[in-house]
Amino acid sequence: MKVKRKLFGTDGIRGIANKFPLTPEMVQKIGFSYGFYLKSKYPEKRHTVVVGKDTRLSSDMIKAALISGLTSAGVDVVDVGVVPTPAISFLIGEGFFSGGVMVSASHNPYEYNGLKFFNCEGKKFSEAEEGGLELVVFNKYELPKAEPSEIGMVFDGYNLVEAYKKFLESASRYLAGLKVGLDCANGATFQIAPEVFSSLGAKVFVFNAEPDGKNINDGCGALHPELLAQKVKELNLQLGFAYDGDGDRCVAVDEKGNVVDGDKLIGLLAAHYGDRCKDVVATVMSNVGLELFLEKLGLRLHRTGVGDRLVSEKMEEVGALVGGEQSGHIILRDYLPTGDGILTSLVVASLVKSLRKPLSEIVSQIELYPQKLRNVRVKEKPPIESLEKLQSAIKEAQKELEGRGRVLVRYSGTEPLLRIMVEADSEELIDRIIEMIERAVREEGIAL
Repeated sequence: MKVKRKLFGTDGIRGIANKFPLTPEMVQKIGFSYGFYLKSKYPEKRHTVVVGKDTRLSSDMIKAALISGLTSAGVDVVDVGVVPTPAISFLIGEGFFSGGVMVSASHNPYEYNGLKFFNCEGKKFSEAEEGGLELVVFNKYELPKAEPSEIGMVFDGYNLVEAYKKFLESASRYLAGLKVGLDCANGATFQIAPEVFSSLGAKVFVFNAEPDGKNINDGCGALHPELLAQKVKELNLQLGFAYDGDGDRCVAVDEKGNVVDGDKLIGLLAAHYGDRCKDVVATVMSNVGLELFLEKLGLRLHRTGVGDRLVSEKMEEVGALVGGEQSGHIILRDYLPTGDGILTSLVVASLVKSLRKPLSEIVSQIELYPQKLRNVRVKEKPPIESLEKLQSAIKEAQKELEGRGRVLVRYSGTEPLLRIMVEADSEELIDRIIEMIERAVREEGIAL
């Protein structure tokens, strides 16, 4: 039986800044508990944790509380400032860090924040590691803090960010001649992404790279690539890339201004790696069109639950080199065990450059079924299987969609939302089924 977590959701700990569990007091307790957890698990060594943040208003407050807790447990901290989440994974792999924490709420609005934990291998915390940390956080007894002589120190890790940039550059070919648009979502990629593309010779046009603490993900980036699509067409660019607030997602825009989502990027990259690996991993949200495309290439698609950690774990299990989510989390296991938006964009740009074909032509064979997602805000999250009216509507939808599409209903792991995803060969059918299921949700009384 799966144990219900008190703190962790789909991707770390997340919530509204300055409200439980992201008050300074609670974050300090979580930081201390993480330090205590490391010292208990590996008592033979002095521990150092790398910490980064995104650009949202509350990130300084939360980072300060986290570092206070870690150092009070006797753990040293290397503070790398504003970096994309995958930089934490990379730096752990490069150094002698016991783990890392990214202060970010990813694609959520600025009032949210969160903590993403990485273990000593640079991987997102497993369920077992999350459970272990929660046991320490909610331990009944007062745990001993470090003696004055053992209190942790904080080191400036700015120089380490240069190593991450060099890593990104090494994953790409020289991009001279390419005109590329970058939408940085006013988030953690706003400095690094333009610098790396420029250093590789691309002519770069940058949008939404002026963070003010509140404009992160605000009508821009990977969740809202419409502006980038418009700019790519207006400026006659060859392609564009939109990241999310912490830089672990990327969606592309082709030279015609069409959005190329995570499913098409997975297909493109899987085809590129197809001679080396026949296994590809995606989630239950990925379009059936991707699955059909991969089948034509003789590749096997493995599906997981939602979340890039689950994708990463499955990739390791089956030996896949490419995996990801429709939302733009793309994992290239040759490089990192977690999604990296800048890395994805560089590899895709390199393919466009080397194939000497426009992106629209390269992905033209990946034909996706019409798919719509509707979010219903909920006041509580009872088990979906316990809601009789909703279950009845889902069964009716499945019967109607048999051979023509599929339906998926699930709760968001990071927000108070119930997500209804319907995929079919007819948009009229999709709309009708979404309305039927949403009506059942409202009849259950859980919708706001």
